[in-house]
Order: sequence, then C-alpha cells, then structure tokens
Amino acid sequence: MKFLLTNDDGYDAPGLALLRRAAEQFGAVTSVAPLEHHSGCGHRVTTDRELSLVDRGSGDFSLDGTPADCVRIGLSHVASDAEWVLAGLNDGGNLGVDTYISGTVAAAREAVLMGRPAIAFSRFKRGRSNEWERLNDFLPGVLERLRDRPLPSGHLWNVNFPDLEDLSSETRMVDCHLEPAHLPIDFTRKGDAFRYRGVYSERPQTPGSDVAVCFAGNIAVSLIPVLAAPMSTPGHEAKFEPGKQS
Repeated sequence: MKFLLTNDDGYDAPGLALLRRAAEQFGAVTSVAPLEHHSGCGHRVTTDRELSLVDRGSGDFSLDGTPADCVRIGLSHVASDAEWVLAGLNDGGNLGVDTYISGTVAAAREAVLMGRPAIAFSRFKRGRSNEWERLNDFLPGVLERLRDRPLPSGHLWNVNFPDLEDLSSETRMVDCHLEPAHLPIDFTRKGDAFRYRGVYSERPQTPGSDVAVCFAGNIAVSLIPVLAAPMSTPGHEAKFEPGKQS
C-alpha cells in the first residue's frame, strides 16, 4: 500500500515523523508538507503565485504552500499512485467546529475531493507534554483498523488522541459525532487591538461527542462528510421578475 502524508505544522514537525513511522509498517510512504507552520489556515489554496517544491530526501518533500496545496501537488505530481492520504499528526486537537478551520482536516478533505480515502490525525494537549513516543503504542493500531474499515465515498476519518498523559491500557477507540457547540468566544481588548483568550479545555462537552470522548482519555474517531447533502424543495419553482418586489 502507498501513502501520501502531509500536515499543517510543517515538514519538520515531530508529529509528521511519528505518522511516517506508523505508516511505514503498512506500506511505502511519501510526504509533501508545508515549508512553514499553517495551523488554522483552513482549506486555503494558493493560485496567485508559484509554489516551490524541495526534495528533502528519503521520500520527503517541502512545499511553500498550504496543507491543501501539498495534497494537490502531492497527488498530481509527486505521488500520483498514492492509495491513502494521511494528515497529521497535529500538535493540538481538531475537535468539533475546529474541523472547519483546521489545515490538517482540510488536507484530508482535499484528498477526498481528489478521489482518495483520507484520515486526519491530531492529539489534544492539556498541558505541555511532548512525549510523542507514547503514541507509538496506539497510532499504528488505529491506522490499521481504519484502513480496514469501510469508508463511505465522500467521507474522511477524523481521529483525535487524548492528552498524552491520559493514554493508558484503559484507552479505547470510540466512534463519535462532532461536538456541535462553538468554542468559547472570549477576547481581551486593548484600544483597537484584540487577543483571543478562550481556554480550549473549557469548551462544551455534549455527551457522545468527540470532545467528550477525547477529554475523557479515549481516542475519538469521527466520520465526516466532505460535501453536505444537497437540499431542495421538491416541486418549488418561482418566476423572477427583475425590479419587482413581492
């Protein structure tokens, strides 16, 4: 099996190296990742300038673009034979509404739009623990299980590991829905300047949601549709007359 890897933390991020080691247990790996940090960039793509691709050796490339750019270049020019796209492993959670602003999830979304199955991997962090190696006992198993599970067309898997200190023999992999509640909207103001001060770990936790599952010390797995189901009103039709108001 052949994998294309990317992330939004940059080509030299520890989470990408960890994901590469896990994927190499199941097949050949190529990575195309951003030259710089692009956390929170969403599904932004670059169309107004050239993108520079640099071969870093051993199947690793950097691109001076966004995560979605990396997938576009990766699948069209670098690893066109890739069967799966893996994004991450993000240094921070991508739970609930985070998925709309996440560059990691956007990379997986772009892959699905280009016809490849994809998984976005992230890890929630409550403190400053950076013992990434603790994930070595969990990441390969999660990847293998999701690779072997049926993935409906037009969907991606979104995986969030709990805080590294919460990982244990009791940690479970739990299917769950995205948390629908918004993140805390809290800013400090100094004149005309604003700084966000919301506390990530104090966000709402609807029972059964990815936030609740992850914050409880388990691995949250969510199936996310890439495109919303079309909505229509059967039989409804209206004549439009310019300049006329109803």
